[in-house]
Amino acid sequence: MLGGTSDNPTPLLLSDDERRVLELHDRLQQLQLEITLLTAQRDYDPDTSHLEGDGSIEAAQKALLDSRSKYVLRNQVVESVVATNPILQAVHNGTKASPIERDLLPVLEQRDESSSTLAHQSIELRAALNEITEIESQSLRIGRENVDLASELLDLAEQTNRTKTDAINADSEQAAEISRLETEVKLSRQRWRVLKGTASAVVAGSGVDWSRDAQLRDIVLDPENEDEV
Repeated sequence: MLGGTSDNPTPLLLSDDERRVLELHDRLQQLQLEITLLTAQRDYDPDTSHLEGDGSIEAAQKALLDSRSKYVLRNQVVESVVATNPILQAVHNGTKASPIERDLLPVLEQRDESSSTLAHQSIELRAALNEITEIESQSLRIGRENVDLASELLDLAEQTNRTKTDAINADSEQAAEISRLETEVKLSRQRWRVLKGTASAVVAGSGVDWSRDAQLRDIVLDPENEDEV
């Protein structure tokens, strides 16, 4: 931060003539813009434009952009020429500087500070946008990898199921044996659940203090385990 910069610089003390010059300059720019718009409206022919179609629209848009560029450039050149000498007098504290030119220095310092801050923020914004773009790219890449892995996993699962089915179908005796064993396991589990439930009911209704005996307590309270046979 420059030494002479303040958060709220003193407003410029303009004389009546200086204020009048600035007002006339603003009015001149406004009149020039209005004259340009009126000229464009006068030269516009809706019937001709309608017949010429899209080509005419594109040409009109190009002409509009060219006119706007020339208008903005001309105003910037005029403002630069008019402002150059007062800025130089204010910055270098010229001997011929007027009071109003000396009063420009705090405003110029605040402008430079704001420009520096804006440039720094623009750099930070660009870095943040680049980081976001990189993260989005990584996310898309990881997403594609996950899709490929999921597809590969499904293919492997399908191959495993197909291999298992083919192995069983290839040997009818083995398939029948597997079916018989599965039926026996199912029946054994059913008998086990019946016996276990009966034993639990007998112990609980016998009047014995089963809560003090670990084995009896396990019979009454132990939950059914579907994997037990």
